[in-house]
Amino acid sequence: MTEIPERPPRMALKIGRFRLPVPRSRSGRVGAGVGLVILGVIPGPPGPGAIPVGLTLLTMDHAPSRRWRRKAIVRVGRRWQRTSRRLSRRPSE
Repeated sequence: MTEIPERPPRMALKIGRFRLPVPRSRSGRVGAGVGLVILGVIPGPPGPGAIPVGLTLLTMDHAPSRRWRRKAIVRVGRRWQRTSRRLSRRPSE
């Protein structure tokens, strides 16, 4: 009997506690990313919030920018931990 190959896990963009599904094809991701960036430039309900999501979609297929994005996420996380530790050590007034 012929085995059916398993599909790779679905890519998702994680924003906070939400996971947004991402198109499987590269052209779909690039098209969605460019569309979101353009939508973010146009004033309206989605507004400037669509620009970072679009840029994140565009970095998924470009290795140098993907590395930069991952390093930036780690840096922000470490800074967040340092700040929260520093704030929790303050004596209450």
